Amino acid sequence: MKNFTRILALVLAMALCLGMLTACGGSTSGDTASADNAAQPADDTAAHTDVVFESGTGDARLAADTTADADKYGGVMKLNFNAATNSLDPAQFHNNQNYTPGYHIYESPIQVADDGTVWASVCTYELSEDGLTLTLTVRDNVLFHNGDTVDINDVVASINRFLHFSETGMANFGNYIVNTEIADNSVVYALSDVAPMALLTIGELKGGCKVMPAEIAEAHAEDYITADEEIVGTGPYMLETWNRDVDLTLTRFEDYVPYETEGTGPAAAKHAYFDQLYFSVAADQTARTNGMIAGDFDYSTSCLTDMAPQMVSSDCWNDMNWNGWSPTILFNLSDANADSIVNDVNFRKAVRACMDMTQLMMANKTTSAEYQIDGNPMMPSSPYYNDILVNDYYDLDAAAQYLEESAYDGQTIRWYCADSDSYYRTALPASEMLKAIGVDVDLQVVDVNTYESMYNDPTNSDFDICCRETQKSYIHPLLSQFVSSYALWECDERTALLETMGTTAAGSEESIAAYAQFCQLVEDEVPYIIVGDFGTLCWYSAKMIPDRAGVDVYWWNSYFTTAE
Repeated sequence: MKNFTRILALVLAMALCLGMLTACGGSTSGDTASADNAAQPADDTAAHTDVVFESGTGDARLAADTTADADKYGGVMKLNFNAATNSLDPAQFHNNQNYTPGYHIYESPIQVADDGTVWASVCTYELSEDGLTLTLTVRDNVLFHNGDTVDINDVVASINRFLHFSETGMANFGNYIVNTEIADNSVVYALSDVAPMALLTIGELKGGCKVMPAEIAEAHAEDYITADEEIVGTGPYMLETWNRDVDLTLTRFEDYVPYETEGTGPAAAKHAYFDQLYFSVAADQTARTNGMIAGDFDYSTSCLTDMAPQMVSSDCWNDMNWNGWSPTILFNLSDANADSIVNDVNFRKAVRACMDMTQLMMANKTTSAEYQIDGNPMMPSSPYYNDILVNDYYDLDAAAQYLEESAYDGQTIRWYCADSDSYYRTALPASEMLKAIGVDVDLQVVDVNTYESMYNDPTNSDFDICCRETQKSYIHPLLSQFVSSYALWECDERTALLETMGTTAAGSEESIAAYAQFCQLVEDEVPYIIVGDFGTLCWYSAKMIPDRAGVDVYWWNSYFTTAE
């Protein structure tokens, strides 16, 4: 591999080994968006039973299955979301309903494996020894879903559009580009300096650049894609039907040719075994649970734990996945909300001190085996991980003192919450804890799509606090929204630390030290409060054999077993 990739691979290989030892039995199979993929608030938010779940069965089932490769093809794999997919434009891959079907449709120029190494995808790549020249070359005979062959103009136009919509893309790659030269079926990017995050940013599965035809990318260089016929990628599945607010169906792209690499997880060869992937809406836990029992779904999360015996009796099986999804309380510190009391750091410290993290996690999960209290934005398996934010802040006396030292004088705190399960289950008890120390709170619940639009608009001043669930990173801090993409908080020190992390070698002492300083800044300024990490309980139909590695959910390489 190139120098950058070799360094990153070495660091992350060690991290991966540590992760295997510390992941509490976590499996490589599981859903990566338990909040976005969760149900609306249920009446029994506080009702839990002591149910013990077996972990790791996904790997065991995959290893034991004897289905021949030729027999893996076929069937419609059915899963559900808590809300409908409202966009299949990569520029709007902000939630699970959008990006999960989306990255079955689209592929990136290059691909990041689950261990952080970088591999060819639509393009092969070459990074010069000095790190100042990146060359991307389109592989031969890569086809779009419309039958056209991909050429370098498609890749360049897709990257240009990606950089327009992605602040992270600009910060980690676009701002370094000083010259772009196209020759034959290659593009050469000359860079002003070493850009350690460039390859990771372009190739990351969830948020990276997605290749589309140049005519579509150029026609929508500054606006969103909405027409079905313009949802065109190179991935193993293509859009078949999309009934807004109801369901969508992806069909195997028969001309797709899996590309063999030595990469693992998302960078491994993609085999579209299922004939179709069918995504529908199941807005509450009861619908999800009954759907699993009736055989209407092959995969679901956020089912009713009290009905686990009935699901098991229907030959459904479960697995626990530790994937870094963390409920978080966030303050709107945007310029638009500058007059709010949440801009008072003592008020924010009072909020943090009155939060009983254990109670907040137990409001979401069944047993202590399904969560851990940890406020660090990086997963424990990462070489960046530290204990700066792992403190238990719960102290009502301290909360009262901070509140007294703040400028709070009875203002109503506007707390916005999405109507998805973990958002609400965190926000409801958290808002009551805040009321208990004398703060007036107006908790307002809105639908998921409205909430996401609100949260991603830095000019919105309609709320002071919100709850969401965001995924930690195990690869690099700048791939975590907690670190790089929090639009509600800007300050010069944060900007400088992000620049250091983005301009020093991944995993280097300088990069790790800058991240530690970032954590100390979060400790001191409290722009958000990470409650802890969820283990996601995933339910599968009896015939499902999930084959994934890493934290992201994808369904190529998974299949229905024919083995007895």
